[in-house]
Amino acid sequence: LCCYIVLGKRQSMMQVCALGLLMASTVIFQGRWKDWLDRSRSRSKHVNSANIDNQRHRFLWGVLPCLSATLLSGLAGAFSQRSLQRQVGMMHRNAYFYTVEISFLSAACLVFSMGMEWWRNGIKTAAANGEHQEERTKHGSFFQHWTYATLLPITTKATAGLLTALVHRHLGSVIKGFALVLGLVFSALLQFVLEGVDLTLGQLVGTALVLLSSWLHFTNP
Repeated sequence: LCCYIVLGKRQSMMQVCALGLLMASTVIFQGRWKDWLDRSRSRSKHVNSANIDNQRHRFLWGVLPCLSATLLSGLAGAFSQRSLQRQVGMMHRNAYFYTVEISFLSAACLVFSMGMEWWRNGIKTAAANGEHQEERTKHGSFFQHWTYATLLPITTKATAGLLTALVHRHLGSVIKGFALVLGLVFSALLQFVLEGVDLTLGQLVGTALVLLSSWLHFTNP
């Protein structure tokens, strides 16, 4: 939808069906459909004012933020694809420099968020234990719990950012969505191989739907 609004790229009817299967596969793969069924049954049995208020609270602070985050993520992917694939003269935008720009902006937002959290915690600590505030700040630091293993997720995240920019540049944000869902499948397979975690029926069915939707989308342009 965002690619159509921003870029004007249409999807065929079969590709739209494939995207619908992909959305359903994520729900089935994570097992959320069981929770929804249990909640719908419990709602039909027990309906009162408290449950209605609870449903409104979940919708306002759960469903709406998730939908908003999904919409913003789709818009960000579409704008990234347009920025990377747009040709100015004889040159395209460099995907690596684009990743550096996004990383810098993300780091700036993260530093601002951490500063605000540190400021709020400092006020609370000063109000509760004013005399011990200076002693606690001496023992705590930003790198206090860092180890060499901390560099592993940082490195993999940075590599994923570079690969994401390259996918946007050459394939588009829709293909990135398929790659994200396939990442869930690979995570489940790695947990099965390395940790011995058994695959559930929902994960097997979700994997089959992911493969089917990928085949339908790629073979029906």
